[in-house]
Amino acid sequence: MAKRSYGSEELSAIERWLEANDDSKSELLVKDLAAEVRESFNALHVLPTNSAMGALHLPLQLIGVGPGDEVIVDPIVTFAGMAVMYQNAVPVFADIETDTFNISSSSIRERITERTRAIICTHHFGSACSMNEIKAVAKEFKLIVIEDCAHALWSTYNGTYAGLCGDFAAFSFNHRKQLSTGQGGFLIVNNPAYVETLNSRAFGRIPGSLSWNYQMSGIVAAVALAQWPRVTGYIEQDKAYAKLYTDAVGNSPLLIPQRIPKENVSTYHIWGALFRGDDYGVSYESFMERLKGFGGDYFLPSFIPTGTFGLSPSPVYKYPIFREPIAYGKGCPVRCPLYKGRYNTSDGICPNAEYVVPRLLNTVLSPLQPDRMSRYVDALRKTIRYYSS
Repeated sequence: MAKRSYGSEELSAIERWLEANDDSKSELLVKDLAAEVRESFNALHVLPTNSAMGALHLPLQLIGVGPGDEVIVDPIVTFAGMAVMYQNAVPVFADIETDTFNISSSSIRERITERTRAIICTHHFGSACSMNEIKAVAKEFKLIVIEDCAHALWSTYNGTYAGLCGDFAAFSFNHRKQLSTGQGGFLIVNNPAYVETLNSRAFGRIPGSLSWNYQMSGIVAAVALAQWPRVTGYIEQDKAYAKLYTDAVGNSPLLIPQRIPKENVSTYHIWGALFRGDDYGVSYESFMERLKGFGGDYFLPSFIPTGTFGLSPSPVYKYPIFREPIAYGKGCPVRCPLYKGRYNTSDGICPNAEYVVPRLLNTVLSPLQPDRMSRYVDALRKTIRYYSS
């Protein structure tokens, strides 16, 4: 991500929050942010949240997902599957496309059962999933579609912003995202049937029904409001950085950058590529060692889910949180008496993901000074040349 700029606007916004806090009106800034985002997206309803994780979980509450239900998720990141288990429901992993790294609509179709309630599709690295195909499957089986847009603020699909294709969409203001407030995010609700339900579950002294408090704080909203006008500039710089990496790879067969379909505009939260060196006698380990030796220490060996450093990169269903899915320590969700399905995390269920994930090379386009960015691009170019000579 481009180097972010913080200054007097953020400080003035925080002062505004502090002053409003004296008369309990500080949370009005949250409403201001919701209005700003809603107008920018031309969205039906926007709810600022304390995290993207909260924004992923809320839709599952709203549609009534619970014990015995299944939700289809992708196998690269943990967050969708975790959100499902928060509701004591069962995540079902669909495979990905080997070139876009996004969930496959045909694999989604294969995973649907009478217990399926929703699909969560993650727009990996900033490039949108094949939403027309996914929505067609969802419509056929009367399923809710939730977009995980944590990587994809202002990405587009067929000219439509990511987040406006499904019934719900979760966005992130995490410290490395396109707009950063340290933590935070927002939920877009596109399905009018759930706007009133969301409002009735607003957390208060006596909420209308059992609910989770994912409200954004006023001070976070203050920073987000000041940053909102700048985010498109950050994204344009990210796109330029991503092009530098892609140009450094050139026509080398060793690395195949993520394919961005012609109908997509990616905002490149992450630049990623599939390592194919093993087809040409170059090991992944030796390539990464050479890359770091040239100064490319900012590249990550594969997309390793949070909390699993030290484990071999693999689809998330191979990690204990999903292989032994005990959401709250009582045997749920898969050993719940209400669940009548067969939970499957065996090797081979997502062959494309099992091929791709251990071979991914990626780098977050986080706030870098131009000289550091130049060093990483140069390291990648030198590594490619080393193995091409």
